[in-house]
Amino acid sequence: MGLTKLKKLYLVTGGTGHLGTNLVSLLLKQQETVRVLSLEKEKDLIPEGAECVIGDITKQETLAPFFERDGYDEVALFHCAGIVTISSTDSPIVYDVNVRGCENVLKKTVETGVDRMVYVSSSHVIPDDPGQSALTEVSRFCPEKLKGQYAVTKAIASNLVLDYAAKGLHASIVHPTSLIGPGDQMGRNPMVRSISALASGRIPISVKGGYDFVDARDAAAGILQCEAYGRSGECYILSGHHLSVTQLINKFRSYKGLKPVRLEVPGSLALAASYPAEWLLRMLGNPNPVFTPTSIETLSGNGHYSHAKAEKELGYHVRDIDESLRATLNP
Repeated sequence: MGLTKLKKLYLVTGGTGHLGTNLVSLLLKQQETVRVLSLEKEKDLIPEGAECVIGDITKQETLAPFFERDGYDEVALFHCAGIVTISSTDSPIVYDVNVRGCENVLKKTVETGVDRMVYVSSSHVIPDDPGQSALTEVSRFCPEKLKGQYAVTKAIASNLVLDYAAKGLHASIVHPTSLIGPGDQMGRNPMVRSISALASGRIPISVKGGYDFVDARDAAAGILQCEAYGRSGECYILSGHHLSVTQLINKFRSYKGLKPVRLEVPGSLALAASYPAEWLLRMLGNPNPVFTPTSIETLSGNGHYSHAKAEKELGYHVRDIDESLRATLNP
């Protein structure tokens, strides 16, 4: 007699975001059963083939239908929902979604007996260390040592996940670096917006500094690998390729047959200019400027992240950076 295949359900929060979109698409491509939690205004962005449940992670009373598991032998949860911000001004909604929302999800995860959970954190929660050749995973996070509301709230939420894992929930954490590649269907990714500006060819100078960039398709594959092979209570960096800002600009200029930029503005000068620049851009009607103190400080840090642990334990790998950058421009 053949073995009966277990019925497995994959739950995804944040399924309309840049990473969530790629994750849902990958699950559907593998012919898995997928249920996505969505706000009412975003339901039309859920791809055909995935079940859509309307709910809000900040309102625990709306989550019951999403976590319903009758008829399924196994349930895995990917908590991707979150608000990414590089603003220098804090917003209550960021804390509500990134921290309180995560806590609501964790409570329902335990209450309904979800078998495995992968929480999508961020590389920004890993403390910067200029003396390290590449930053690696840590076992606990220190929000008080981080800058920017996004990093702080994701660090708090990451600690919550580790606390639940210590109490018996099978939960792992992944730390994607700066997402690039296709799938930013709502235009919320500040890096994708920055890339569009860089690709215009109108920027004659660069800023000294750099960061690590990962294709959202590779990060989505890493999340699935983490669900399959990740150890509970462990963290895995999902990084890609480190590029300086100058390298990034010049790659886009080379795609267009333009001469490379050779003048770099020191990070300290760019940081000083970013304060009035952010204020001015907001005054001119841009609610989400990409030139902010937080973004400049990020580019001025170490910016190198090792994915050796994910490669060894999960089988994680990344594609060529040029493929990812071209796909970001032509999704």
